[in-house]
Amino acid sequence: MAEKAVSILNNIRIREVDQAELADVVDLYLTARNDMLARNGANPGPVTADDRAGNEAGYRHILQTGIMRVAEVDGRLSGVSLAIVRDGNWFLSGFWVHPAMQGRGIGGPLLREVWNQGAARGARTYSVWASSDKTALGTYMKLGMLPGYQLMKFGGAVANKPRIPVGYGLDDLPLSTAVAIDERVRGTGREMDHLWWQMQPGMSGSLVTYDDRPAGYFYRRGGAIGPVAWLDPADADGVLGLAIRAGAASDPVGSEVSLTCPGAASAAIRIALGAGLKLTGFSHFLMTAPCGMPDRYLPSGPLLY
Repeated sequence: MAEKAVSILNNIRIREVDQAELADVVDLYLTARNDMLARNGANPGPVTADDRAGNEAGYRHILQTGIMRVAEVDGRLSGVSLAIVRDGNWFLSGFWVHPAMQGRGIGGPLLREVWNQGAARGARTYSVWASSDKTALGTYMKLGMLPGYQLMKFGGAVANKPRIPVGYGLDDLPLSTAVAIDERVRGTGREMDHLWWQMQPGMSGSLVTYDDRPAGYFYRRGGAIGPVAWLDPADADGVLGLAIRAGAASDPVGSEVSLTCPGAASAAIRIALGAGLKLTGFSHFLMTAPCGMPDRYLPSGPLLY
């Protein structure tokens, strides 16, 4: 691969990523992520082999379909930033600087390079799923990504199985239907991401129908639910109710599920609380302008939203 480097300081350069070094890039991410969690009073826990493999798969997908840049200082990987652009919507999938290299002027130019690459690819709106880290939040807001809503994480055992309104059922999820639903709800069909989700080990997608018409879809891996989308506000109970029931059924011992609700999706929050799930944490969604219908969507996570 022909390397493209942008000189920022005498000993810092920002360049593209070679697939052969992806494992090292993921190591950098995990180190920086765990440091951020510890600094904000959270226990990062151990990194399992499955965690590492999942992160490498996700980063490989971004490398192949999005934008990824690293900062290198004296030949050592010191930071990584990655984003996707889908039909003019730029989403920051990751922005991490190694703990030992923070405060050295690496992060700002690294993030700006990925932002500029998005503009070159036709980005019109910019957004990020952000933690409560004050330094990162300040950096995002300086770029023009301002608070849109909170992302409320719920989890635990399903104490009350959601009631499913009459007429709703499950079917296989055709790729074309998932894309068509997302074009309306997300403002982008993002076919490449649906293809990736449908190929992930242990992940399954389901179409929810109402009287034989598509009402929405959901993906889950075990009890972890998301993304989820529904076409009409009236479909929330049917789509989310079936998603929560399916997630709980995958864990016959504890009926544990987890999902994340945008603050705008008040129906989803109501349904999660009604099922007996507990609020386990929250993050922030920042954006330059609204995109899609966040009241009808639950995200997959901070990598692809």
